[in-house]
Amino acid sequence: MRRTLQDAMRNTLFVGAALLAGCAGTVHAPYPPIRADLSPAALERGASIFHASCESCHRGGDAEAASGAPLRELPSYMGRFYAANLTSHAEAGIGAATDEELARAIRYAVSRDGRLMVMPSYGMGDADLAAVLGFMRSGHPLFTPDSVAAPPSEFSFFGGIGFRFITGNEPVERPASGIPVPPKAATREYGHYMAHDVYDCASCHTEGFSPRKTEGDDVFAGGMAFVDPEGRKVHSSNITFHETGLAHWTLEDFTRAVRDGLAPDGSVLRSPMPRFRGMDEVEARALYDYLRSVPNRENAVKGARSRLTAASVRPDWVAEEQRAETLPVSAPDETRVGDAPRAVNTSVDSAPSAKHDAASPAAPAPSALASKPAPTRKPRPAQPKVDAPALFVRFGCASCHAPGARYHDRLDKVATRSEADLVRWVRNPEQFLPGTPMPTYAELIDEKTALALVRWVKAGGLASLPSPPR
Repeated sequence: MRRTLQDAMRNTLFVGAALLAGCAGTVHAPYPPIRADLSPAALERGASIFHASCESCHRGGDAEAASGAPLRELPSYMGRFYAANLTSHAEAGIGAATDEELARAIRYAVSRDGRLMVMPSYGMGDADLAAVLGFMRSGHPLFTPDSVAAPPSEFSFFGGIGFRFITGNEPVERPASGIPVPPKAATREYGHYMAHDVYDCASCHTEGFSPRKTEGDDVFAGGMAFVDPEGRKVHSSNITFHETGLAHWTLEDFTRAVRDGLAPDGSVLRSPMPRFRGMDEVEARALYDYLRSVPNRENAVKGARSRLTAASVRPDWVAEEQRAETLPVSAPDETRVGDAPRAVNTSVDSAPSAKHDAASPAAPAPSALASKPAPTRKPRPAQPKVDAPALFVRFGCASCHAPGARYHDRLDKVATRSEADLVRWVRNPEQFLPGTPMPTYAELIDEKTALALVRWVKAGGLASLPSPPR
């Protein structure tokens, strides 16, 4: 009996090792005959797609270039994975890679050495793929050579077996070339293209790892497992227009969420949801209308924010109750931040100028003016003090910047920057770094509130926050 059990375990390990070896084996995928398009229009288009779909994985939180980064969003039981170095370095990056090799990696998720990668494969049209290649070859600072190669990705034993079974160790089937880009218009056809082939909404918002899962009935119903910057498991949201999804979201709600990272209730969209900064009004309308057209799926994803109802009241951005909660304190006789200084002169020298007709009935005589006591200035009511630590947590900043969090080290640079620059960064980070995952807070945080947060951070306030749980 003992020998039989040992033989069974040995056979199981042997089969598993064989499957894992198969998972690591090379696959066959064609090389798309697509070359980089360096025209101005293509570079603009390629930048928009790269910032939205590629940068968040390939640029680490403390890096200025797309030099690769650990993929912490994937469950650890699958193994350890790293996004590749995409800088122009010849050995560590893609400097020596051909356009065809890069096109194959994007279209089929197959590495230069012929192995299937744990990354989305994009069915974008030839023109858009050429635009992305052009941006990657453009000399943009994101691709400044970095000599440090990303560590190799490694499956765990069971992760490798699972990946082998799910994918069949075969790339997705699609043409090597000849894929068109639909005409850009606020149509469902263009929305389908953006959701499935460019922004990859379908893959992230559908449960499972199969490359064919987006062809099933549960597409867009949510449930895909990720890990957030705090190390907690999160699941993608249901983005069908069911009551458990996006029912009652307006086009404005949707656009603000996917472009700026803020949900209708004012909360921050959970990581690893990217920000589609380059999305314009046409794309937003096309994507919104397309998602409204797909079959509604009931799926109340655990941990998702409270859903809007027909009676939900959206916050008035920078509303009066919000202002009362966030504006900084001013002393009774002080001007507020941003106001011009105002002096109070009560001497007799403040009489009307010589140009004014002192004998006019509207102009009191100097003696009469001097005999009157100076008016008493009423103190300006003190405004509520900004609770910077509470706002830092409420606006989602702590999940990324608290001690031990993924982007904590980024705040080391605040000491060298002016308060004015940091205020602009807090409110509109996309103006400094187009691919940043940080939300755009301009509608939610006014300059005075941002200044209070900046001063609290520069004064070492982060040390008072607990490290995020792991």
